[in-house]
Amino acid sequence: MRMSVQMTKKTANNVSGIMLYAKQTGMTSFAALHTVKKALSTAKVGHTGTLDSFADGLLVIAAGKLTRLVPYITGFDKTYRAAVVFGAETDTLDPTGQIIARAEPPALERLVQVLPQFMGTIEQTPPAYSALHVGGRRASDIVRSGGTVELSPRTVTIHSLQLLSYNGTCGVFEICCSKGTYIRSLARDIALACGSRGSVQALRRTAVGPFLLEQAAGYEFLPQFADRYGDNGSDDCVSQEPEHTVSVVSPDCIRAAVQPFDADMARRCGLVPITLCPAGAASFMSGRPLSGCEVLCEHETISFSRLIQEKAYRAGQRFAVYYASGLFGGIVSYADEALRYDFVIPEQAAAAGW
Repeated sequence: MRMSVQMTKKTANNVSGIMLYAKQTGMTSFAALHTVKKALSTAKVGHTGTLDSFADGLLVIAAGKLTRLVPYITGFDKTYRAAVVFGAETDTLDPTGQIIARAEPPALERLVQVLPQFMGTIEQTPPAYSALHVGGRRASDIVRSGGTVELSPRTVTIHSLQLLSYNGTCGVFEICCSKGTYIRSLARDIALACGSRGSVQALRRTAVGPFLLEQAAGYEFLPQFADRYGDNGSDDCVSQEPEHTVSVVSPDCIRAAVQPFDADMARRCGLVPITLCPAGAASFMSGRPLSGCEVLCEHETISFSRLIQEKAYRAGQRFAVYYASGLFGGIVSYADEALRYDFVIPEQAAAAGW
């Protein structure tokens, strides 16, 4: 009996894959990761971008050996739905804070008029209540302990900004933006441009690159995202954090949601999947040059160097490398007219982790 238990635990600890998780309002991203760790019986999980406790939506999580993929997915554009309450700004720029400024909500015409200035590449100052580090400490921790912080503006890109509804107090927006964009800062700045004040009342991440919230484990527990707030004209809804009940996503649901990093998943992540021939696999695992190695790509056997030449891949293109067995072995990049190793998972280690 003891051997059976140990073998089961070892198998669970070797789970590697990508999973989509629907974080609920009132749950921290850290708590969501802990839930996934416990369900998969593994200590190796990584997320590709946190969500504030008051927000809900999509977390893309990598487990096991695939935590090495986190930096590649983190850079994806993200899509949000945000409810912004105008007329009051809180110190946290969300419903958890205290109101620090008030102004009349803007007319619809004025709100629509200012939105184009927030499209494209813009400069944005992050919220003081953020996880950014200043002098080795989180900015939010410094502020909560009575200190002050001055954060420098950052360049971000807003790909699309659509006003879905506005009731005179609250506007619901859909935003597609680059990595590093703070929706709370965007809400603050839109309100100021209108001559008003504003904070985010509700926030939902609906997509991370090609990954959609509807495909995530626990999606069924998310309430319908309301498109109206503050019908009575009150700004009380931004003065304190609402009460939330978090539903439990079952371990079986989490385990079933883990997806292997196969060729289809690689394509979704913007990588070109290639399969190494036996000689190429030996070169790959020993760190030797790969340009002359034959690979299988899109049902064609071709040398790596010729593949790059014929497809005219640009510098920065990454390739997901697979062994003939179908196991994922790592990533190489094309740069400076040469192939460079990002990371390698030896075939034996890959076999032990799938």
